[in-house]
Amino acid sequence: MAELVLKTFQCKKCGYPISQPGPFVGEVRCPKCGQNHMNPLYEEKSVPVPERIIPFKTDEEAFSKSLVNRLINTDYVPKDIFECITPDSLIQTYLPMYLYEGKYQSSWSCDVAYEATEIGTNLSGDRLKEKKVKKFRTTSGTSQGNFAFLCLAHEDDDIPQELREFTSTFPYHIQDSKPFDPTMLDPKVQTLFFNADSDVVWNKYGDSLVGQFAEQAAKNQLNGQEIKNFHVSSSYDLKHDGRNVMVPFWFVYYGYKGQTHYYMMDGLGEHDAYSTPVDSEELAAVEKNEKIKSYVTWACLLTLVLWYFFNFSVAFYCLIVWGIAKLGVNWYMNKQTRQLLDESREQRRIAAQRLG
Repeated sequence: MAELVLKTFQCKKCGYPISQPGPFVGEVRCPKCGQNHMNPLYEEKSVPVPERIIPFKTDEEAFSKSLVNRLINTDYVPKDIFECITPDSLIQTYLPMYLYEGKYQSSWSCDVAYEATEIGTNLSGDRLKEKKVKKFRTTSGTSQGNFAFLCLAHEDDDIPQELREFTSTFPYHIQDSKPFDPTMLDPKVQTLFFNADSDVVWNKYGDSLVGQFAEQAAKNQLNGQEIKNFHVSSSYDLKHDGRNVMVPFWFVYYGYKGQTHYYMMDGLGEHDAYSTPVDSEELAAVEKNEKIKSYVTWACLLTLVLWYFFNFSVAFYCLIVWGIAKLGVNWYMNKQTRQLLDESREQRRIAAQRLG
C-alpha cells in the first residue's frame, strides 16, 4: 500500500530535520538555527504555481471527531474497535487539482407516465366499469447551466489508491477559494505538485461529468415523474483549460487486529470515505434474520400446492394465515435487527466517551 508521508531534509549547518513546505516555496528557514536553504523539491522540479487555494476549515480535532463518529454510526463495526484501534499519524495534505468551469447546453427526450381512464366493453358491446390505466407519452425539452468541478492533477504513485479514488473528481465552491499565497502553506502539511496534463485529465473525467450535470438538470425538470427511454445529449463551452487549485484533505490509516483500514475527509469537512472492520458474528445474526424473512416469503407457494391438490377455499384460508404470519415475522425480525445494531452502536459510543 502506497504511503503519503511528510518529506524532510537536514539543515546543512546544524543537522536539524526540516519539513519541506511543498514545491512552491524556493527558500526554507531552519527553525533551530535560522539558516536559510533552497528547498530541494523546488530545485528538482519546475512546477506551475497554483492560481487559487482552498484553506482548511477543519483541524486535527475535528477530523478525529469525524472518524470517531463514523466508527460509532457505521453498522457492523466491532464493539471493541476503540480498545484495539491503533491509528497511524494523521496526514494533512494539499493536493493539486484542475478547476474546470464553463456552460453546458442539453436536449433530452423520454416517455413520461400519466394516468388515463378507460371504459371497457364485453363481447356483447355492453359498457363495463371505468378503470384507471397507466400510459406513457413522449416528452422532450432543453436545459442549460453552469458547471464547476475539480479533478486531480497529480499522476505519480506516491498517492495511495484509496486517496486517489476519493479525490479524482470533487465539487468546487467558489466561496471557499482564495488567491494562492505560498505563506498559507503550513510546513507540516504535505504538498504535492502539478504534473498531469490538463487536456488528458479533462478527457478522462470532464466529458462524463458535464454529461452528468446535463442529465441531472433534465431530470430535475421532470420533477420525479416516472419515465422510461430517457435520452440526453449535451455540449459545453469551457472558460479555460483548467486553473491550478490547491485543495485540502485529511486522511489516516489505522490497524485493527492485524488488518489495515482508512478514513479520509476533505479539508472543508463536507465529504468522507472510509473502510471499516466488520463484526462477522453481528453480520451473521442479521443475515440469519433476513433468511428467516425470505423463507416465510417463499412459503406462499404452499397455497398454490393446496389449491392444486385440494380446493380454492383451503388455499384461500392458508393465504390469509400466511399473510398474517409474514407481517408478524417481518416485524419481529426487523425489531431484532434494529435492537442488535442499536445496542452495538451504543456500546461503541460509550467506549469512545471513555477514551475522551
